[in-house]
Amino acid sequence: MTDRDGTDDDGADDDEWGRVGRSRLFARPASVPSPPSVGERCRDCGAVVPAGTAVCPACLTPVGAPRREAGTGRRPERLAGGALRLVFRSGGRHLVVPRGAELRLGRSSSWAPEASALLAHEETVSGRHATVLHTADGAAWVTEVAQGATNGTRLNDRVLVPDRAERLHNGDRIELGPRIGFVVRGIEDEPAGPDD
Repeated sequence: MTDRDGTDDDGADDDEWGRVGRSRLFARPASVPSPPSVGERCRDCGAVVPAGTAVCPACLTPVGAPRREAGTGRRPERLAGGALRLVFRSGGRHLVVPRGAELRLGRSSSWAPEASALLAHEETVSGRHATVLHTADGAAWVTEVAQGATNGTRLNDRVLVPDRAERLHNGDRIELGPRIGFVVRGIEDEPAGPDD
């Protein structure tokens, strides 16, 4: 029984771990070493950067770089020539879409020759999944292929309607099925309509 002063009849403190009645089942845990680090969070986008990786796989920010702030002259969002970059989450892989071009996303090497090398072994991505259009004026649009994307396409967690173009903005996340995703980088601030 415990007295008012917080001790048992045997005089021991109540706050020890594992105390059941008058016997101790567990001793206080010894100092347990921390598990090895699996990585750190990117200061720009918050993605986990695996240990030993030089750049964030999601946004390509160098590891250890200070957080980017507007107007500080840090890493430019736009590529030379106004190209658009689709930065995949895994392995720092990316695809570049020049102005005035359309990039087809899928596993079919005949339908999507640029992307198929990157997506060929991704079973949840369809052969003809989606397209990204980068207009001459800097606007960008994503469209899911009708009757093509079996596992669907999401833009910032919103499911796309097949054959309906959706405007893209810097930092948008696109998911091709349940496992493959990328971040969009390099879009002009005020894109025009898809037919302009």
